[in-house]
Amino acid sequence: MRVLVTGGSGYIGTRLLASLARRPDVDEILDLDVRPPRQEVPKVRWVERSVTEDLRDVFTANGKIDLAMHLAWVLDPLHDGMKQRAICMGGTQRFLDGCAAGDVKHVFFMSSATAYGAHPGHAEPVSEAEPLKDQHHMQYSAEKRDAEALFDRFAGDRPGTLVQVARPCVVGGPNVSNYIFRSLERPLTLRVLGKDPGVQVVHEEDVADALVAIVESRVPGAFNVAAEGGFSLSELYRHMGVRCLPVPMSALLSLVNMAWRRKWTAVTEAPPDFVYFIAYPWLVSTRRIQEETGFKFRYTARETVDAYLEARRRRLEGPTEETR
Repeated sequence: MRVLVTGGSGYIGTRLLASLARRPDVDEILDLDVRPPRQEVPKVRWVERSVTEDLRDVFTANGKIDLAMHLAWVLDPLHDGMKQRAICMGGTQRFLDGCAAGDVKHVFFMSSATAYGAHPGHAEPVSEAEPLKDQHHMQYSAEKRDAEALFDRFAGDRPGTLVQVARPCVVGGPNVSNYIFRSLERPLTLRVLGKDPGVQVVHEEDVADALVAIVESRVPGAFNVAAEGGFSLSELYRHMGVRCLPVPMSALLSLVNMAWRRKWTAVTEAPPDFVYFIAYPWLVSTRRIQEETGFKFRYTARETVDAYLEARRRRLEGPTEETR
């Protein structure tokens, strides 16, 4: 079987390629990315291409694609919203156009738990049956929700095509490097006064393996992905040794808005709407992935954060005599 993965050279894509390559029924994996693979993996062939370009020729050349997985996305927010949309939403449409041209029968999208929206009404972890709310969103989460709508339309227009979606929570582990974890490395972090939502984290290795488990299950629809356990936001700050200053929500929104516009990255690397995601819950239930695919998470939320902290400690200490 031949597999195509967009964004296969990225943080999760790198681990996904390795997980896919271990499957005996996989003959070739096309890594469609602007960057070469981070490591050499058997069965992987790099196709240098941006999702901002027409992709149909890749899907129709040199044999049929049996499974296409779309991971290419902008995680760290761009100040150029139009460019970010061209990559994320434009790239999603081009991916689906390629799937249609190549008559791909198994299509997969890595969405996000943020697609549910951060909302005061999410008192309990939400299941996949919960509608994706219109509030509250930042560009990243709104476009994940909108991209899912494109996949739903694609599935409706092409009966017989298997369409699957994964919705991971915050992904962490020893190799993570993004604006969320960088915000937890500052000497002082701001949070919303009177708000202390729950936080879920999932290990980078578990995410890659969960994506493969979803694909292997051949069960259509969406699957939440989050490790067992979790933290309240204040507990997470304490566990990571982060000092935080509670600020009224209106004041924090104004401050982050000004810092975002002026590119004060010492204050924030995220747009002001990200404040909603540290004010309101967006916890997800993982009953479906465990019951319908049999997947078992190897790492708890606490073990995931501890793996990140240990890797960070080693980076700060620098190379030892043994690793020089």
